[in-house]
Amino acid sequence: MVNTLFIVDDEYASRLKLNQLISPLPEWRIEAELRSGEELFQRLSESQPDVILLDINMPGLSGIDVLSQLNQQHCTSEVIFTTAHSRYAVEAFNGAAADYVLKPINLQRLQLALERVAERLRLKRAQTLPQTLISQVGQRMRNVRIEDIDAIIIDNGTQVAHCGSQTYPLDKTLTELEQQLPAHFFRVHRGAIINRLRLSEAERWLNGRLLLRFIHSELEVLTSRNGARQLKKHLTM
Repeated sequence: MVNTLFIVDDEYASRLKLNQLISPLPEWRIEAELRSGEELFQRLSESQPDVILLDINMPGLSGIDVLSQLNQQHCTSEVIFTTAHSRYAVEAFNGAAADYVLKPINLQRLQLALERVAERLRLKRAQTLPQTLISQVGQRMRNVRIEDIDAIIIDNGTQVAHCGSQTYPLDKTLTELEQQLPAHFFRVHRGAIINRLRLSEAERWLNGRLLLRFIHSELEVLTSRNGARQLKKHLTM
């Protein structure tokens, strides 16, 4: 599962550095880069990320002020402070910040913070993830066990769950499903999410792609080049 995050920092160089460090990490997707607490709250009215990387010394609302307001609003996003000032650490942790990373940002330290918060997110999701998805055809509805799904493929504009020899149409978009499915489901291109636990083999294909096959199905899924590159980091076959 991909975790989403916002970067909030008034300095362009700091936002750029964080972007360069995080963009290659397959488990993370940067959804917004914002310059102030005010911009953050405006964006939060539209969508809420899993994690907020937050500077402290900013014009207007400070990072500590932002954290206080996030807590008052019961925002569920995890907050990691990225700052040049160590003196605010006690206030940050008193406000339930997930971590506190000092500038200049070190890749290993940032990855450690992200790994810790990813584990917190995994535990929270494990308590709330659905066990089934609903498939509806006409007036008939059916529960599809998530662990029985080999892959979900877009077919003529419809998301279709493949479970062995059976297929079930789904109403949700792949982006919505990506956020609801367990971590062993992986998006291998724009039109497909696969269940890594049901893979039987991955064959090298043209242009750096992979042809995926499944244990209980004759289904074959061809990844994108980027999907193949990211999937290789997770394969345990």
